[in-house]
Amino acid sequence: MLPARVPSPADLWHGEVAVSGGTLPIAMAGAIGSGATPLILLHGWTLDHRMWAPQVAELADSHFLVMPDRRGCGRASAPADLAREAEDVIAIADFLGFDRFALLGLSRGAVVALDVARRYGSRLTALIASGAPLPALVAREETLDLGRYRAFARAGDLATLRAEWSHHRLMQTHTPEAAALAAAMLADYDGRDLLISGSEAPGLPREALAMLSMPVLSLTGEHDTPWRRACARALGMVAPRGRAIEIPGAGHLANADNPAAFNAAALQFLRASAPLSAKALS
Repeated sequence: MLPARVPSPADLWHGEVAVSGGTLPIAMAGAIGSGATPLILLHGWTLDHRMWAPQVAELADSHFLVMPDRRGCGRASAPADLAREAEDVIAIADFLGFDRFALLGLSRGAVVALDVARRYGSRLTALIASGAPLPALVAREETLDLGRYRAFARAGDLATLRAEWSHHRLMQTHTPEAAALAAAMLADYDGRDLLISGSEAPGLPREALAMLSMPVLSLTGEHDTPWRRACARALGMVAPRGRAIEIPGAGHLANADNPAAFNAAALQFLRASAPLSAKALS
């Protein structure tokens, strides 16, 4: 597997969007007005917008990319609140003038993406969910002791929190480049989202997922946890226009472990799902 080119500062420009309770920084890449559908990318827990660095060079050739730091993460000043994050995505789209857009989320970011699809489906041209946790579709078989991590955060013991989380299977990487990227983001994770009470993930019942109207690509890495892989397959079957793919040689952070395969799958899906007007201009 060849490593993806790391974007230089010249590849990106930055902005800030006001949302309830604060602001979200956004990194952007690609050409506005090229006719391609905009693509908003949502990172996972303990990460930030940098997790999408392996996607920028390839995806920005045909899409305008918008990569926020989700609330409670990175440099976002808005406090963590998973129930509000679907509204945040719409606020970003409205701020940038996107009537319709595609959405890509990984892990907890995939949960937010699916909540957007459930609540604001008419705004989406396509949805990619990678490594989504979906207990409504598959009984949970994966251990993620957030209470333990929360106790470390409350005690101010971020070193132990980061060390333990770095060894969890969901953070295991399969290339030196992916390991370096994950370590850089985890080193900056400050645990503040764990100190907020009432920030529960939105419910994603089977009935809601079975009514999604947009094309859905459900991804996971072949070395992800058995439960996440089962969730990906289930979403691919439940979503009316869904399909599921496993990324070879990749774990939970499939976009970083095997960028070539991840990007190829995403691009093929997005091109097939693009509105007719965008296809005519491509």
